[in-house]
Amino acid sequence: PTLEITPTGRLRLDDLDAIADAAADGMGLAWLPWWLVRDRIQAGALMALLPDQPRYLYDCHALWLQTPHLPLKVRLAVDALAFALPKSMA
Repeated sequence: PTLEITPTGRLRLDDLDAIADAAADGMGLAWLPWWLVRDRIQAGALMALLPDQPRYLYDCHALWLQTPHLPLKVRLAVDALAFALPKSMA
């Protein structure tokens, strides 16, 4: 069955977690990355509207200033992200 709804207002947020929380609280639809909403969907707080569509992963980039000596803390942070992100985004 088809249901047509005309929204009466618009909520605009610039934080993906806040958008996911608003959608889970019944404030509307959201197009969000799978890695962010996976737990909410599995818990029943959100529902995938197009479950047969492929889940697109998003690129993630680490940027830093070009320097002859990269600080160790930056290198360690980038290495930790490169190791952990693929697991959490799948």
